[in-house]
Amino acid sequence: MKKNGFFLKTGYQNGLVGWLTQMHGQNYQDKWNLGQFFECQVARGVCDFIDSYQPLNSQIWSLQKYGQIYGSVTLDGSRAEKEGAQLRWFILDSTVRGQGFGRLLLQTAIQFARDRSYKSIYLHTLAGLEPAATLYQACGFVEEHREINDEWGKGLEVVTYRLRF
Repeated sequence: MKKNGFFLKTGYQNGLVGWLTQMHGQNYQDKWNLGQFFECQVARGVCDFIDSYQPLNSQIWSLQKYGQIYGSVTLDGSRAEKEGAQLRWFILDSTVRGQGFGRLLLQTAIQFARDRSYKSIYLHTLAGLEPAATLYQACGFVEEHREINDEWGKGLEVVTYRLRF
């Protein structure tokens, strides 16, 4: 897939673990003042996913141009039968937001789940990410649960969305 010089690449790409960690670390520091604990949790989660990566039931995509990464999304299908597939680490560089690339990444993950006959996709996100929430809802995700928890090192409102097929 090519759009405006951007390519959607499937599978692990060199630098993706570091890019995802950096993007999450910077973006969530700016908005929620999340620091080292959060960034390390993201890094561990991404590393664990890549170490046990099974491309038949899980996938990671990145948006790239001239060898640089501008966005990514992961669909973890390792627990799809019991819990649904989990959408994870969905993030775009601020320079490409609002151009349809987030929708492209999300729809690619949704199609992957449909192709595998998964019953649902769920995700956890923080309240206050309104553009992302709007996109999730436009693609059929429904808010399932909302709670304050300290999973990321301090009490934040976490929202769970689910798309059922």
